[in-house]
Amino acid sequence: MPATVVDAVRSPLPCACRCHERLSLDERAAGIAALYRFDDAMRGWGQTVIWDLAAPTLWRLQQHAPDAKWVAVRDGGCIHARLLGFCVHELVHAMCGDPTRPNYGTPVGLPYGVPEDVAPADEAAFLHPFNQHEARAWVGLGAVAYHLFQIEWELLPARDVGTYGFAGGTALVDVPPGYRKVAHYDRGQQRRRYDALAQRLEQEAAGWFTAEKLGEIEARFAAAEAIGKLSRPVAYPSPREMARVKPQPPGRNDLCSCGSMRKFKQCCGA
Repeated sequence: MPATVVDAVRSPLPCACRCHERLSLDERAAGIAALYRFDDAMRGWGQTVIWDLAAPTLWRLQQHAPDAKWVAVRDGGCIHARLLGFCVHELVHAMCGDPTRPNYGTPVGLPYGVPEDVAPADEAAFLHPFNQHEARAWVGLGAVAYHLFQIEWELLPARDVGTYGFAGGTALVDVPPGYRKVAHYDRGQQRRRYDALAQRLEQEAAGWFTAEKLGEIEARFAAAEAIGKLSRPVAYPSPREMARVKPQPPGRNDLCSCGSMRKFKQCCGA
């Protein structure tokens, strides 16, 4: 059985952020309450949140299962900065599309490929809406987290930079069946060009989060949350109770915190 949100917050792991030491008990409880609410809202939209330490692997699997309505969110031990940031990032993506559809209606082969029926001349235009949504999910973490959950500490999404597909470069990445590789700018090889395009995109994205838009997000989130809360699979313990649980290193037979889906003793603990 996939892990639940309760499993995730019951098993915090040591993290570089030192969240358990840096944040107060009240702040940690607020973070866990926000994770509960995210879980409810996603369930209300018909999505299954997978809280196992497996997000990188499951993301690759999802590219070959375009009709799957799951959201894998945990790819490291950090609960209060990385996991919560990942969830808010996903929430913004959901608000940019249709949260009731698989992958919120975004083709799973993006951003480094396009469906084979897209003409080469149209690749950049086809990828642009995805890039816009990714930029919003990147720059909107703080605004959305504060507006919905009153969270003021820094949140971190799954990656350290926005992941965009800027057509026109020389990099190529494998894509799922039914998609065509798009030659794109890679940050590792063409960093100056990539960063310039990303900066322009993110400046535009920041303007999307008006007071009116944040109010709209809050209303849509609350409606889905109310539906999902009625069908919680288990009783959720008090956030304050869970906030007191101290991080412990993974056991030898636990899933590795790197997200490989292998046992810790066979992976990073070897």
